[in-house]
Amino acid sequence: MILTEKTRRLFLIIYVLAGFLWGLENTPLFDEDEGFFAEGTREMVARNDFVSSFVNQEQRFDKPPLTNWLQYASAQVFGWNEFAIRLPSALAAILWMLIIYLFTKHRLGERVAFFATLIAASSLQITIVGKAALADSLLNASVTGAMFCLYEAFWNHNRKFLWVFYTFTAIGFMAKGPIAILIPGAVFLIYLIRWKTWKPLLKIFDPVGLGIFLVIAVPWYILEYQRAGMDFINGFFFRHNVNRFQTAFEGHYGGILYFVPILVLGLLPFTAIILKSFGKIRFIWSDKLLSFLFIWFGLVFVLFSLSGTKLHHYIIYGYSPLCMIGGWYATKTHKLPVAWPSFILLGWLALIPFMVGLAIPEITNAYAVDVIRVVPEIFDAQYAVIMCLLVGLLLIIWIKKDWQAEIRMGLTGIVLLITVNILWMPRLGTLLQLPVKEAALIVKKRGDKNLVVLDHYNPSFHFYSGLYAQERKPKAGDIVFGRKAGLSHYDFQEIIFEKHGIVLVKIRKKKQEETGH
Repeated sequence: MILTEKTRRLFLIIYVLAGFLWGLENTPLFDEDEGFFAEGTREMVARNDFVSSFVNQEQRFDKPPLTNWLQYASAQVFGWNEFAIRLPSALAAILWMLIIYLFTKHRLGERVAFFATLIAASSLQITIVGKAALADSLLNASVTGAMFCLYEAFWNHNRKFLWVFYTFTAIGFMAKGPIAILIPGAVFLIYLIRWKTWKPLLKIFDPVGLGIFLVIAVPWYILEYQRAGMDFINGFFFRHNVNRFQTAFEGHYGGILYFVPILVLGLLPFTAIILKSFGKIRFIWSDKLLSFLFIWFGLVFVLFSLSGTKLHHYIIYGYSPLCMIGGWYATKTHKLPVAWPSFILLGWLALIPFMVGLAIPEITNAYAVDVIRVVPEIFDAQYAVIMCLLVGLLLIIWIKKDWQAEIRMGLTGIVLLITVNILWMPRLGTLLQLPVKEAALIVKKRGDKNLVVLDHYNPSFHFYSGLYAQERKPKAGDIVFGRKAGLSHYDFQEIIFEKHGIVLVKIRKKKQEETGH
């Protein structure tokens, strides 16, 4: 079977839509990040304040509110549920894939565009983060659109591309802040140095484009400054932007090679194709478009490798150019390492749930032990059978090297999407987050007011319960939500809920041996 251009296009449409829209509602919101955005949106409505962001009644300056606004709009249509809260991110991810496809098709041809979009939509990190209730999908779609428009404006001398560039940059600035300006600006300067020209630097300061940016991006910043004054400047610009680069913020640190294993795992199942493309580095560096893509990735990799704060999703800002380079390389050779990287990954994923219990004697974290003990109940025999079937399919793809590259890569991508979206993420959500959701719904039904949260930051608890809680040491009579291991020093008057190491209890008193009586 040979896939034609029309068939490739139809396959991509179904693949991308299913990959990012299927099962949005099947997994509870993950803490901390998804819960943070969801609760921030809920409290905007509760406070009737769509300028400032609060979580558990504490003002936060982490992110601009565009994602919260989109979540609110979605919730007005679909209700306050996981589907509605994640939908804006999923739609942004679909837009992201469309931008990659259209630009790559225009510059490198339809077949390269097919491979580039398939690689992007299949990427382990993108398929997870792309539809999570975060600002990252919107930021990546904005940065990708801005970069491509900047390239077109650079070589086509068309002001309209500059206007769209400023529009995308403004959206990114409203999604996550200065990073939406930093990446395109730095890449553009390095690219000009590479090609030894400075004339386009003056053209980028287009009055109409700057006006578009100011109209879209600036009003909220002015309103928030009027509300919070220097607390906003210090909290948003200095603490959550400048300080993240200078120091390891909130314990998120790592060495200079932190993102190397993240890249290897995050780009699966097609990591090997992208890595092999670097064998053509001389040609890539000599080509105007490919060198632009390489500089884009290189800037992101170096910038965040040098940053004090390291989070795994930072490197995704450089995935779009890598996927395009990988798509270009996929059309240049018949010897593509398609199946074996996924075979190794699925082999590990199939075995880990049944081997993790062996590590219990070496684990000192009591909550982790509580979670591990219920892993066999969730990753059950059905999971094992389906994983074996998928591994078998990968073996067939590995053997059938004479199949068309589109078919081999398409089937490999489908295997990964099934593994992540249908087998792993719902089970992981059941294991880690379903107890939080169920405890919150019990509190909501009971109408408990004297609530205390302990041990861990679970903003999704507030989202599902619709209630606030104090963050302090428990006292007699308190209703406490937390990890059971963290409450071992207290006597329980009532265990209201207990599951997977998460408890909702009413405190009688602190145990005598701890109080000294």
